[in-house]
Amino acid sequence: MEDQVLRVEQFDSVAVLTLNRPKQANALSTALFSELTETLDRLRWDEQVRVVVITGAGDKAFCAGIDLKERGDKSKAEILAERERVVRPFYLALGNYPKPTIAAVNGPALGGGAELAITCDIRVASAAAPVRADRDPVGMIPSCGALPTASPRGRDRSGQRADPDRSALIEAEEARLLGIYNRVVAPASLLTEALELARQIAGNSPVAVRQAKKAIEAGADLSSAMDFDFEASKECFLAGDAFEKPKEHGGK
Repeated sequence: MEDQVLRVEQFDSVAVLTLNRPKQANALSTALFSELTETLDRLRWDEQVRVVVITGAGDKAFCAGIDLKERGDKSKAEILAERERVVRPFYLALGNYPKPTIAAVNGPALGGGAELAITCDIRVASAAAPVRADRDPVGMIPSCGALPTASPRGRDRSGQRADPDRSALIEAEEARLLGIYNRVVAPASLLTEALELARQIAGNSPVAVRQAKKAIEAGADLSSAMDFDFEASKECFLAGDAFEKPKEHGGK
């Protein structure tokens, strides 16, 4: 199973999807995006699965975001096409998923990895799982609806922290207080806690759960948030300096 970028396991009526690129901090490669999208579609129609849990392999990270090493070999046109055809379809599929989804955040959730967690319905995080979605050193912003969630309080409307002396990395407990994480638990009990919560949800009427999700998502207008973020992020490519090496202060 080590050569599989995504591991899929089932515990009773709960499917656990494990991002399986631990040496790459579970970065989201094209293959991993495709596997996630295809697996979610398959599980969508599996009546034996009522809840989906997404976590990461190893203890290095939950997900470090887009695989920038893989992306570095592609042209800007190729990157834009992939974002339209591969990246965005995954986040839309996850954000509009009819079954409850839980992110079991086992380590740092950065960039696109933070978006993955935030797009899930519920986030159960390890106490050793900081999150960063509101600032990207390569000239990008979140593109799939994460920015409003990751910037709830203590930040100005540019998406940065109001206190410039503080890091953009939000520690797990602070993320819980800000409403980014729903629950923070001891690292050793993360998957146990996530599975227990998933089983509780799975014990409810699947029809009632689906309808509740629809009502909540309609109120949150998740699709519109994703659309706005995606177009704003695209401008970083078209009119910005995304992926260019930043100049040092005072440099030429």
